[in-house]
Amino acid sequence: MATVLGTAGDNLYTAFYEPYSKKRKKALDKRVKKTTPAVQKAVAEELKSLVEFITQDRWTDEGWKLGEAKLRRIQPDYHLVMDIKLRLLTGSYKGELPASASKKQEKPQNRQSKVADEDDEYEDDGRSPNDDRSDSINPNNDSYQASMDNRSDQMNPNNSAYWSSRGR
Repeated sequence: MATVLGTAGDNLYTAFYEPYSKKRKKALDKRVKKTTPAVQKAVAEELKSLVEFITQDRWTDEGWKLGEAKLRRIQPDYHLVMDIKLRLLTGSYKGELPASASKKQEKPQNRQSKVADEDDEYEDDGRSPNDDRSDSINPNNDSYQASMDNRSDQMNPNNSAYWSSRGR
């Protein structure tokens, strides 16, 4: 379950809004230093929750053997990861709800702010069509091969995608 660092998040936004770059850099550094203890506390709580989840119903010898076998099987593929990001609050979470979440804010009218607001509407963690396009033209990305396969299919008259791409 995600831990929300409400006031710390709002303060970080405030530092980002500083119009002068030197002051903004100092404000962000200050916010990082002030937020670090709260993040450390949250990390400890998240780790405790993970351990409790993994050991749930595993305190008998038989339960522990089953759990150990599963852990050994998944260990090469599952790694302990920490992910700190700004994101839309949906579902359940722990922690403090930011003050900004309870305020109704009017949407800015200028074009630049409108574009930024539209990015938040994507259900795939804020990825825009531009991100997808970047992936599909990067030869080191799996999406690149998929787009090349799709293009080949559409250029091959022996493939049904060829005809459907021409409206037939």
